[in-house]
Amino acid sequence: MKYLALAIGLGISAAAVLIVPGSGATASTEATTAVDRPHPVAGKYLKQRPAWKQCGEPSLRTYCAKITAPRDWANQYSGTDIQLAVSKVAPAKGKPSRVVFGNPGGPGGAGLGMAPYLADQAPLQEDFLAVGFDPRGTGDSTNVTCEGAPGYTMDARDRDPSNLALVASASQLSQPYCDRQSRGLLPYVNTAQTVQDLDLIRQLLGFDKIDFVGYSGGTWMGAYYQTYFPEHVGRFVLDSNTDFTRPWLDTFAAQPQAFERRFREDFATWAAKYDSKLHLGTSAGAVLRTYEHLRRDLKKQPAVEEFLDGSVKISYDQNTLDQIVSGDMYTKIDFYSLAIDLAFLRDLSVAQSKGGPRAAQNQVDALSLTRQHELVRRAARGGVGLPPMGRVVGEDDAEDATFTAVTCNDTAWPQGREYGDQLAARLGPHYPLVGWTMNQNPCFFWNRPNLTMPQPTGKGLPTTLMVQSIHDPATSYELAVSAHQRYAGSRLVTVTHEGDHGVYGGVNACADKIVNTFLTTGKAPAKDVTCAGHGIPAPSMPTPGDETATGAGQPEYGDNAPLRRIAGFTKAVSGYLH
Repeated sequence: MKYLALAIGLGISAAAVLIVPGSGATASTEATTAVDRPHPVAGKYLKQRPAWKQCGEPSLRTYCAKITAPRDWANQYSGTDIQLAVSKVAPAKGKPSRVVFGNPGGPGGAGLGMAPYLADQAPLQEDFLAVGFDPRGTGDSTNVTCEGAPGYTMDARDRDPSNLALVASASQLSQPYCDRQSRGLLPYVNTAQTVQDLDLIRQLLGFDKIDFVGYSGGTWMGAYYQTYFPEHVGRFVLDSNTDFTRPWLDTFAAQPQAFERRFREDFATWAAKYDSKLHLGTSAGAVLRTYEHLRRDLKKQPAVEEFLDGSVKISYDQNTLDQIVSGDMYTKIDFYSLAIDLAFLRDLSVAQSKGGPRAAQNQVDALSLTRQHELVRRAARGGVGLPPMGRVVGEDDAEDATFTAVTCNDTAWPQGREYGDQLAARLGPHYPLVGWTMNQNPCFFWNRPNLTMPQPTGKGLPTTLMVQSIHDPATSYELAVSAHQRYAGSRLVTVTHEGDHGVYGGVNACADKIVNTFLTTGKAPAKDVTCAGHGIPAPSMPTPGDETATGAGQPEYGDNAPLRRIAGFTKAVSGYLH
């Protein structure tokens, strides 16, 4: 689940913020048809035979194919179709008795890597066909794009009327760019259409029921699949949960408080504990002041530096800093790198203020090539550099564009700038890391398709297993609890002393055991369960730039953070179907 500039915030009280006043434009960008129920599949789609081909290294045992689906499930004979990229990994021996689908969230995250990732979980290797797919709009499936749309380059904390007007203009211009360049697909990139794509894949694979592991925005997808196709629901695991029982606004409206908690209580406290090594401050408050002082200095005088013999240029300003910090809240694995980067940026800013741009560039030139590569890699991951950054524009933009389309199309948002401006002004002083960005949101100006989806309730479904870390920054624990209380038959696994976003698959052994037991046997806990987290490890990793650092012990396709590892698998198996 992203935070980006797409809505964030929880006010002083949930009730004060989460009420959505009469909102919502529901006018269509074109004459789309409401998809509030599943539609029978036309025979031409069921008769297709996917052409599976190996994708990625042979050791991954992954096969990919493209299948054809209608652009609009309510108008299957319109003649306009799209392509969906699907991946699968079968057991090494024997025929699978069950199928498990996965989605990494976003919404809009490419998901081909879910198949090899799930197949890499030892308990799933014998009986499961593991399946991933790139949802419509993103990855190797038919894409949408918002390329060229104005971004939010202004300082979110600047409340001058002229700056607020610029924010509103950027938001308002987003949909015209997205719509014009997406060849008519944009209104149909929503969860109602996507879950019917998912069920088409199920039918083509020949299974009556599916199991499912969804992370973050994938919990939203999973809950809606259950709602649309309850008769085909097997064992569903929803990890790092959105509040899929309410509109998208409620999930994003919880993010400022959750990000701030993660930053203050987890990162700042940890950094202060190890100040003798990290040098950011001897108390959590001092660490936060280091960030605020650095933000002020970078706003006053941004640092634009060349890396790798001038081949890459990175601009560090207050927005860059905010993106780096918030991006590193998702997993504790990034805490040490963040601490080192904050110290580097502080020194860079000091050098620039005292000696000018040349002195700052000398700071960069003195770094080893390994350290420069690391800084470039991290900047590229956050999209904070100036081109060239090694970023595949179309691919990454497709994920961002799909994220915007799904969250803006699915459920109604208050329309116009007033609500967002007031909410940002209310949340920003309390949760400054991302709270001020609440108004940086195209959804406040989005002309939605004619779409009303049934509200997920969980009624009549088998047990749904929900997993949640207590300090998750992107999907708030409080909203997961709230969704759990409204979702009939669900069980909640709470991981204490943990804040990673994405738990199943290596973050917590207790949670992994519960999930694997559920997936392999169908046995869920009789009641909610709490697992003790392992806390944040001491900063014992090699210092970035150390030429002896080899990354030994890290998985081949990413680090031990599940969502990062899934992204590594996705990169490894994508691009074979063009």
